[in-house]
Amino acid sequence: MSAESDQATGSGTATEGAIRTNRAEDRTATGGQAGGDTGSTPPEGGGARAGGSTARLLGIDVARAVAILGMFASHVGPTNYGHPQAWMFLPFHGRAAVLFAVLAGISIAIMSGGREPATGLGWRKALVRIGSRAVLMLALGLVMNLVFIVPVWIILGYYGGFFLLSLPFLRLRARSLAVLSAVVIVAAPVVSWLIRRAYFPKDLIETPLEDIRPEQLTGVGDVVTTLLLTGVFPTFVWIGFVLAGMAIGRLDLTSPGVAKLLGLGGLALAAVAYGSSWVSLHMLGGIERIHASLAPHAGDAGIEVDRFLHLSLFKMHGTPPTDTPAWLLLPHAHNGTPFTGAGSVGLSLAVIGGCLLLQHTSVRGLRALGSVGAMSLTCYVGHLVVMQLLWGGQPDHSATNALLFIAGSVVFASVWRSWYGQGPLEKFVAKTSSSATRIVR
Repeated sequence: MSAESDQATGSGTATEGAIRTNRAEDRTATGGQAGGDTGSTPPEGGGARAGGSTARLLGIDVARAVAILGMFASHVGPTNYGHPQAWMFLPFHGRAAVLFAVLAGISIAIMSGGREPATGLGWRKALVRIGSRAVLMLALGLVMNLVFIVPVWIILGYYGGFFLLSLPFLRLRARSLAVLSAVVIVAAPVVSWLIRRAYFPKDLIETPLEDIRPEQLTGVGDVVTTLLLTGVFPTFVWIGFVLAGMAIGRLDLTSPGVAKLLGLGGLALAAVAYGSSWVSLHMLGGIERIHASLAPHAGDAGIEVDRFLHLSLFKMHGTPPTDTPAWLLLPHAHNGTPFTGAGSVGLSLAVIGGCLLLQHTSVRGLRALGSVGAMSLTCYVGHLVVMQLLWGGQPDHSATNALLFIAGSVVFASVWRSWYGQGPLEKFVAKTSSSATRIVR
């Protein structure tokens, strides 16, 4: 199995040599035991190499753990705006999913050659490997939406869509990917809004929360429309986050300088995005237009319009309403606007940069977190199974339960990685996608 083949499901590999502090400990972390999840084969088609071998990037695993555990915090913790403990969990709401999408882009870049995009046979193998993973994620997402009744928007089907839409861009280098991602992050929400206003209009009051659940789909056209435009994680918009991750994956992720640049650049991007949103809303009249569209409904409810907006923001999951373009100025999580996208990507870059810097330290517990990131697919599916078994579709949202889920995941992943190496779902996806590449000549 090639070393990059398991990156996309949470067992990522690095190039140019990862930081190693303890050889025995590193053998465990990189799957040196039976069932390990990295190999010594360099990326096919011209990936970057480290003295003829590859090694895991602990920082990427830790960043992926932050994304997965952030999702757990959003799914189990209290994210109701009125809850006294919501402030601990709301920052993860929506932003953890964007971080997950950016990390998917890094995985795709590594699978398609790393710093040097794969060409020839390597590129063709990357197409098949990534395409087969896309099909697996789409299928798994549909099955999970059919089986689970927990009130969680399952990202895996859309994750497959991210992989499919990334295929035309596998040969691009970091600069081109960065420019393209910036254009998509800014322009795609506007184009999506125009298309939806013409064909799929909605407002904040009568807002259909569309997903790829079987009961909401009646044909291939509905599936494609939901995945691309009207779903909770619309691929047409979110591919910009994936392209940003692909640009990062074309960099030297073992360089402290690159890590610092990502961290500081990400913070600057987030500040500019959220600051520009504030100016647009409060100095250029955006919030007045939004209030005007909501005033009749707030009056009917007998509350102030600003309070009505605050209590209704959760209905914007995925895409903003189409009754006024002022909705595109909001920066809140999960609402599919340019400011939300740019701000969330900026925070994602900051997290990734910080995690890459941490791998150069001896911070205790870092490898335990890395184990969660290396088994992100197994942990993600597992937390839904536990939610289903414990609550049967009605989770008990509390800070205590969220912390128990987070701690339990860290313990489970650490023990499993120590005993068995690669996670079960990661191993299945890696072997299946690697087997698919055997047809490529």
